[in-house]
Amino acid sequence: MSEPSSQTPSRNPILWGAYLACSWTWCIGMFLPALLLRDMGWAGFLIFATPNVLGAAAMGWVLRTRVDSTRFVENHPLAIWWFSAITLAFHLFWIFWISNFIRVAFQIPMSTLAIVAGIVVAFILISGRALRRNRMPQLAATLLLFSLGVLIATFCMPDEANAVLINSAPQTLAPLWMFPAMIFGFLLCPYLDITFHHARQQLDTKNNGRLGFTLGFVGFFAPMILLTTRYAGVIAGALDGTSFVPIATPWLAAGLLTHILCQWIFTVRVHLDRIRTLPGAQSKKPILFVLMVLSGVIGLFAIKLPAHAGLTGGEILYRTFMSAYGLAFPAYVLYRVVMARKGKSPVSMTLMWIAMALASPMFWLGFMERQAIWLIPGMAIVILGAFIRQANFPRIGKK
Repeated sequence: MSEPSSQTPSRNPILWGAYLACSWTWCIGMFLPALLLRDMGWAGFLIFATPNVLGAAAMGWVLRTRVDSTRFVENHPLAIWWFSAITLAFHLFWIFWISNFIRVAFQIPMSTLAIVAGIVVAFILISGRALRRNRMPQLAATLLLFSLGVLIATFCMPDEANAVLINSAPQTLAPLWMFPAMIFGFLLCPYLDITFHHARQQLDTKNNGRLGFTLGFVGFFAPMILLTTRYAGVIAGALDGTSFVPIATPWLAAGLLTHILCQWIFTVRVHLDRIRTLPGAQSKKPILFVLMVLSGVIGLFAIKLPAHAGLTGGEILYRTFMSAYGLAFPAYVLYRVVMARKGKSPVSMTLMWIAMALASPMFWLGFMERQAIWLIPGMAIVILGAFIRQANFPRIGKK
C-alpha cells in the first residue's frame, strides 16, 4: 500500500491511536447512541459501547505484525473495498438526512453558524494538505483534543434534554436480546476497515500495534461516543418532532456541530484516501461515485418518507445501512476468515448468502419492528450456518 508522498509517516502509537479514534468516529458513533438511549436508556448505550470499544481495540492484538495486516488486505480486497464504499455512501446519506433537522435541534443563530461554516471549510483545506504530507495522525490528534474539549464543556452545562430522554426510555429486555448482535458486528467488522489496516501497518512492532489500538479505542474513542450521549436528547427530540430543552448556549451547540462535521470530514477523507490503494479501485470509481451520489440524494429527501413502526422514514433507511455492519460484513468475516483459520477452508459464499437471507427477516423484526427477541434466532442461523461443512455446497473462491 503506497503512501501519497515521499515524507515518512509517523510511527508514534499515540498519534496513530488518535487517527484510529477519529477514523472510527462515524455517523454510527455520533448518532446511534441517541437512538439507543431513547429506546433502552443507559443499558442500550452500554451494549453498544462495550463491544464497540473492545472489539476495535482487539484488532491490534489479533493482527500481531504489519505482515498479518498486509496479508489480510491482499486476501480480501473486494470485501474491504465494499466496506469502505458502503461506509462512504452511508456518510453521504446521513449528512444530507440530518441536514434537514440538525440546525433546529441545536438552535444555532445564523451569525454563529457562519463561524462554524468557516471552521469546517478551513478543516477541509487543512485535511487535504495533511493527506498530501502524511500528517493525518497529527491532524487527528488536534481534532481529538478539540472534541475532548467540547466533551468537558458539556459537563459544565445543564443537561435537562438528556434527562428527559433517558427517563422516558422504556424498561425492557431488549438490550439483553440485542447484545449478541452488537458483539457479532463490532467484534468482526473492524477487520474490513482499510483505515485500521493502514494504522496497523504503520505501527511497525507488535507492542506498538497493541498500544496504538488500545489507546485509540479504550483511551480516545470511548470519550467520543460518550460525547454523543451529551447531545442525544436534542437529536432524538428533533428526530421525533418533540420539544426538548435546547443545548445550554449557542456556543456549546456550535462546538458540538463543529465536532460532528469535522469528524465526519476526517472519516470520509481517510476512507477516500485508503480505498484508492486497493487492487482494482480505479476501475470501480464509477460504482463508488454513483453509490455516493444516490445515497446523498436519498438522504436529502429521506425526511419526506413515511414512518413505520414508530420510526421515521429516515431512521428506517439509517437502520438499513446499519444492517451491513450488523449482518453482512461480520458474516463475511465469520465465514471467510474465522472459519478458515489454521489451514481450514473458508465456508462457501453460497452458504453465507443463504444464511443471511434466512436471518434477514428476523433482523428486520428485531431492528425495524423493534421486537429484539427475534435477533436471537437470527443470530443462531448465521452462526450455525458457518459450522455446516461446505461439502454439500459449491465452493467459491476467496473474494
